[in-house]
Order: sequence, then structure tokens, then C-alpha cells
Amino acid sequence: MMYQQKEKNYRQAIMEQARDADQAKGKDADKAGPANGIPVQGAAEQTLQIQSLGKKIRQSREQGGITQTGLAEELSVTRQAVSNWERDKTLPDVYTLQKIAAYFGMTLDEFMEGTKRAEVVMPKMPGILAAATGLTIFLYLVAGASTGRLSVGTAASMVVVGVFCQLFLHLYFSSAVKTGNFSALAGYSSKVEYNVEEVKKLLVQMDTHISCTSFGTVLLLGIGALFGSGQADHFLEILILAYSGELTTVLLLYNYRGLDRTMVRESDRKAARAGYVSSIWLVAAVFVFLGAVIVKCSVKSIQNNSAGAVGILGWMFLFLLVALGEFFYEQRRAKKQMEEVGSYQPGAAFWAGTAAAAAVTVLMFLF
Repeated sequence: MMYQQKEKNYRQAIMEQARDADQAKGKDADKAGPANGIPVQGAAEQTLQIQSLGKKIRQSREQGGITQTGLAEELSVTRQAVSNWERDKTLPDVYTLQKIAAYFGMTLDEFMEGTKRAEVVMPKMPGILAAATGLTIFLYLVAGASTGRLSVGTAASMVVVGVFCQLFLHLYFSSAVKTGNFSALAGYSSKVEYNVEEVKKLLVQMDTHISCTSFGTVLLLGIGALFGSGQADHFLEILILAYSGELTTVLLLYNYRGLDRTMVRESDRKAARAGYVSSIWLVAAVFVFLGAVIVKCSVKSIQNNSAGAVGILGWMFLFLLVALGEFFYEQRRAKKQMEEVGSYQPGAAFWAGTAAAAAVTVLMFLF
């Protein structure tokens, strides 16, 4: 939507300049008379903005030490097309202009305005919060050991949240923002054209949110274990489930709301939106299953390392086999349907997978 508006504004600016130039040339033609033989109609479409645009393309190419042939290969056009742009003979369409700007490491606005915005960098706050989380875990271990209220389950949960979620994601996101390599991101495809700077901004936003949420969760876990009552185990379960649900939901929302900014082609955006149906289904199914596990363990007083706990792990493995199989199949199917017919509707396999996942959840809870 954002790029469509930019295209509209861009074309509108071209037409306004065209009218001004046509009027100016019309006045000159009236003064000179028809004998000069200069065609006035449409002449403005090869003046003003086109001239400055051709100069910008040439200057950017020469500053980067790139030949016309090299730029043409990157843009999947002919060398003659690049030459015509630079000589103000023709004008690239808005989609090609976006590719040109992205190739030179700029947004469309930056390229048109001739300015370069500050490079996106990871702020210090996520790193500070990661250090604060590590300090919180250390203080809990010391305080818990000295007061006899050290809980192995709480300590393990704090490490999972603070190290495996917060720290590892911060290190990866920081590296991705610095290098521009997003190949390890979930859902990344080398066939999709991305707006690199917007992807970096999105990673910064997600990393900041993860850092704040993770630090708060670790802090609450420590406080609950040290000062909580006998219901501390239930508090730990609810807090971890709430953290996981909030984190997953927010990351899905960040990605979904950022599609217009991070993906250049509309076809890629539509395919990504279609894939969110199965993504949301998977998240919902997993949390329903985990909720059923927590309720069962509480009602039947199932302890860790017991036969009941081992049985739940077996049901969990079966559930993941069904849910992930449905998820990956439906992701491929959604992408294929968008390419072939331009629309997507969940099919029989989707509903069969839903029924199978629900059946496994109910059987796990009952048996």
C-alpha cells in the first residue's frame, strides 16, 4: 500500500511537471510560429524530472564503479534501456526505479531527493536489557541459594527466557542489521525482493520488544520464586505460558504489519498474507495443547520424570508431527494457489489436520 501511494505521488508529480512544461513550450511555440516544426504535445514527458533522474542514475552508477551492462544485468533490462534512461530518452517505471534505488542502497524517496538517510543500526537498549537480565539471573541464584528458596524449575525457565530467547535473538538480530544477511529469518526467501532498510528497522523494533518482555518476565520469575507462596509453581507455569503467547503473537503482528514496507512486489505480499492463515492456526493449536497439558498436570498432580509425564511427551511428539505436517503442507499450497489463481482458501487437508490435532489434544487430556 505504501509503495502504491508512492507510485501514485510520483506519477502525479511527473504529470504536473509535464503540464507546466507543455504550457511553457506552447508559449514558445506561439512566439516562434508553426514554422519551427517542434512538436509540443507530450514534449514535457522528456524534460525536467526525466533529465534530473537520468543524471542521478548515471552519477550513482559511476560513483559505484558500475558499467551500464552491469546495472542492466542487476535490473534484468537491456544495456540500451539503461543508456536511454541516462540520456533522458525514456523513463523507468516506478517498480524499476525502486529496484534501482535499492541496488544503490537507498529508498525511493532518498534516491529521488538525492539524499542519503542515516544507516539503520541496533540501539544500545536491547544490549543493556540483556545484561540486566543476566544480572537478574545471577542475583536470583545467589539469593535463592542463601535463603534456601532456590528452585531448579525457576532457574531453568529464567535461563530459557533470558539466554535462549532474549540473548540469542539479540545477537542474531544485531548481526542481521549490521550485515544485511537475513537468510536465517523464518519465512525468508531468496526469491522475494525485500526493502533491506525496512527489514532492518523491523528487526530493531522486534528486538527491542523481545528484550523488554524477556527482562520483565525474568524479573517476575525471580520475585515470584523468592517471595511467593506455595502456589509459585502455578505462577511459573502461567507466566511462562503468557510470555510465550505474547511473544509469538507480537512477532506475528510485527511481521504481518510490516509486509507493505519490507516487500517490494505486491505478489510477494499477497503470498505472505495467505501463508499467515496456517501460521496463526499452528500457534493457536500449540497453545491450546500446552494449556491442556498444564491443566492435566495440575488436576492429576503429574510430577516431572513420572510415567504420566513421559506419556505426555509421547502425545506431544504425535501432536507436533500432525501440526507441523499440516503447517508446511498448507504453506506450500497457499504459495502455489497464489501463483496460479491469485487467491487462497484452506482446503480439505487443512481441516483434516485441524481435526487430527484436536483429536490428539483431547486423547492426551483424557488418557
